[in-house]
Amino acid sequence: SWFAIYTGVIVSQVLGTMPNRADVAYFGAGPAPLPTTVLEKGAEAFVNFDNSGLSLAEISHRSQTANKILADTKAALTALLDIPDSHDILFMHGGGSAEFSAVVLNMVAVWIEKRRRKAEAEFCGDNQSILERVRKELRQDLRLDYLVTGSWSLKASQEAANLLEPLGTGFVNVAMDARQSNAGKFGIIPSEDTWNMTSSRSKGGSGSAFVYYCDNETVDGVEFPGLPRCLDQPSQDPDDELLVVADMSSNLLSRRVD
Repeated sequence: SWFAIYTGVIVSQVLGTMPNRADVAYFGAGPAPLPTTVLEKGAEAFVNFDNSGLSLAEISHRSQTANKILADTKAALTALLDIPDSHDILFMHGGGSAEFSAVVLNMVAVWIEKRRRKAEAEFCGDNQSILERVRKELRQDLRLDYLVTGSWSLKASQEAANLLEPLGTGFVNVAMDARQSNAGKFGIIPSEDTWNMTSSRSKGGSGSAFVYYCDNETVDGVEFPGLPRCLDQPSQDPDDELLVVADMSSNLLSRRVD
């Protein structure tokens, strides 16, 4: 019909004005440009994955095909990032924001369990004494260190404070807030010698349950050039072990990570 012909002409004219991918310079900090061949392969899999006649979105997550996809992905990540056998890869729901709470809930539980085991060894099964010791240490010693360099690490520190609020206040130590040295805005990462980290037990402090930082703050355009030196300090004493949590959800495969 004339309407179909007219519509086709209009669509053709519109599509004709669209730029070619090779002509576009895109500098997205979060979602970033991908090679056209990768996108084409992904599009093909979304329609007909591995010549199965099914879309990747239609395959059962319990199927052998889905399990093979996960296994192949783990193998690729292990090779690309040189992940040792002592570590595992977990595929989680929710992205970076969900990890704000997941990190606190899991890592604080690890911190408490370590102290429970030490108290258990000292009190030999006296559950009441064990409970009282752990509660006392929790109130006095629990600290979570956060390096706030942008909106994502700021939200992470706020979520930690909210989760721990029923237990009290003062558990979250913002060891560095970049706004304080950038006229109230996020920008240059302050020198490490200005950071107020929780002192380790060997230095007379309580030690932190973990140190959290966002490696690449996409909203504010701030990225760490590498692991901060003060976080790369191995300790022979298990009580002084420094656990580092890095939000690398936007730059994980952009460079090698030790």
